[in-house]
Amino acid sequence: MKWPWQRRYNPDNSSTAVVLSTSYGSPDTEKILPTFQSYTEHAYAGNAVVFGVILSRISLFSEVEFAFQDRQTGKLFGFGTPDLELLERPYPNQTTGELLCRMEQDASLAGNAYIRNIDGLFLERLRPDRVTIVSAIREDTFGRPYRVVIGYAYDRNGDGSGVEFYTVDEVAHWSPIPDPLASFRGMSWLTPVVREINADNGLTDYKIKYLENAATPNLLVKYDKMLKPSTIADVEERVMARHGGLDNAFKVLVLDNGADATVIGNSFEQMSFTTVQAAGENRIAVASGVPGIVAGLKEGLSAATYSNYGQAMRRFADLWGHPQWRSASAALEKLVTVPPDARLWFDKRNIPALQAGEQERADVMYAKAKTANVLIVSGYQPDSVTTSVESGDMGQLVHTGALPTTLYQDDNTAGQNVDTSSTQGENA
Repeated sequence: MKWPWQRRYNPDNSSTAVVLSTSYGSPDTEKILPTFQSYTEHAYAGNAVVFGVILSRISLFSEVEFAFQDRQTGKLFGFGTPDLELLERPYPNQTTGELLCRMEQDASLAGNAYIRNIDGLFLERLRPDRVTIVSAIREDTFGRPYRVVIGYAYDRNGDGSGVEFYTVDEVAHWSPIPDPLASFRGMSWLTPVVREINADNGLTDYKIKYLENAATPNLLVKYDKMLKPSTIADVEERVMARHGGLDNAFKVLVLDNGADATVIGNSFEQMSFTTVQAAGENRIAVASGVPGIVAGLKEGLSAATYSNYGQAMRRFADLWGHPQWRSASAALEKLVTVPPDARLWFDKRNIPALQAGEQERADVMYAKAKTANVLIVSGYQPDSVTTSVESGDMGQLVHTGALPTTLYQDDNTAGQNVDTSSTQGENA
């Protein structure tokens, strides 16, 4: 049975329209804040720092591969199977990386990403600013109300002429940063740094204006006598025509009739322009979760060298990448058929940026081999030792029940020593 709100919107069907007008009324609906287009045009496409940090996020986030993970052993399996084909080939000529790229873009700019399952054949990205989360009130066993998401309304054309409704099972909704003012939607990480982005854009505009005015500060031209307003305008026009703009930079300024030119502006060095701009860039990077050295920002490069790049990248992956991959896997899980006692998970082993150096990998392998050897000698089953060492979960160890090999050796040695001592005592 389909509930009334599961019907597709049809403007010619008055009964459906009535149901939708009732269901979409506040507080039954949640849309993202009307900032998506502004963030896209003025921040992502209009600010190099924002574009750079989002590009860094995309470059790492889109590199993982999806797999199934056994909940008991932690082993990954299912690579290349039909069950994962929808994520590996979400649309003709698209790959998993392109799907994740789109999801990260939407999550950064809108706080939400919506991926629709088209009859189990393809996946479609829904433009987030045209999606409305539709919820309804339910009651628990004591009659107390609570709200639950029942579907998503999609204004495909953006003008209200073709609203479509999809049930919860049809759409994967990813909102990595929850909006504290809403129950179901997410929040863009750009929201708290809007002023920093505006300030950075303002500093860029300042540089352009500085260069347009012959790369010189503002000038005050003084005369020892009063001038007519028309004369003042004429002098200003002539000065700007002869000395304003890049084409007139560094020309000699000659004044007559007792005029005196005084510099009243600051140079870049005097106003610490680079430092001020770098501070704003650092705030944007902090909000994005991208270390400055990874994004190549001045603040990050000044505080460290590329010898610290590996540590910064691991921090980036541990504190930002892993939570993003985990939550994205949980959101996309509904789009595939997951085997029993398993979950959709991610495999980051083949990401070049996270590969440790050869010596470090050798040290890790040696430490694991040494640990495995000690555990096997101590009487644990080899298969459980392998699983435990790889997963880091000591709770998966299974003991054989036999005494450790070293104890047999120690007991025999100790017994021999006792017998020898006794013999020596008797001889004495």
